[in-house]
Amino acid sequence: MIMIKMDLKSAYYETLIVISPTVSEEENQTIIYYYENLLRKEGRIFYKINWGKKKLAYIINKNRFGIYNIFYCKILKSSVKNLEKKLNQDENVIRFLIIKINNKAINFLESKLNITLINE
Repeated sequence: MIMIKMDLKSAYYETLIVISPTVSEEENQTIIYYYENLLRKEGRIFYKINWGKKKLAYIINKNRFGIYNIFYCKILKSSVKNLEKKLNQDENVIRFLIIKINNKAINFLESKLNITLINE
């Protein structure tokens, strides 16, 4: 079982990044690697999911599909704005969503992922 410590300057977030399907597999890996390193520099990733190419609910920038990646992480609260800015500027990211995880979601993640998240 993994134990993750929490301090007052950081919080748990779910970060969804949807990448344009027009990028090559190599470019996709580079993009994900970049954001993974950014999140690790600002905090810690405790789980990630690569959903792969999925159909979008509606057309975005003439795209019917997107490459979905989800990161569950604990990052500094002050870093969220910086992350949003970088995601907005990246032309290969067609959508993103950053959600602060509440206690109910933390309990669900603990049971589903078999991890313990410690709030101090």
